[in-house]
Amino acid sequence: MPHKHPILAIVLLSAAPALASPGRAARKPPPDQQAPRALIELRADLFGVGAERAKQQMSRFRPLCDADGYPLVGNVAGKGGVYQPSQFCAEVRKAGR
Repeated sequence: MPHKHPILAIVLLSAAPALASPGRAARKPPPDQQAPRALIELRADLFGVGAERAKQQMSRFRPLCDADGYPLVGNVAGKGGVYQPSQFCAEVRKAGR
């Protein structure tokens, strides 16, 4: 008769605290109704110029990001694949390194 070995199931929870850290939650941009109108208009300009021109004009679009390079306005869902503030701010963070 084969010998039975008990199996101990271990749940790894190490990733959950990293995702739920207060720093991530604090960086969520406010809803459009609470964002300054000038930033909403600048976001619309970002949609119009696209990724390459926005990168060339980084100082113009930099106000869309906070001091650490995270967006101050939210993305807009669309089918067109427009360049989003989160993408631009990721470039800002990369450029700051």
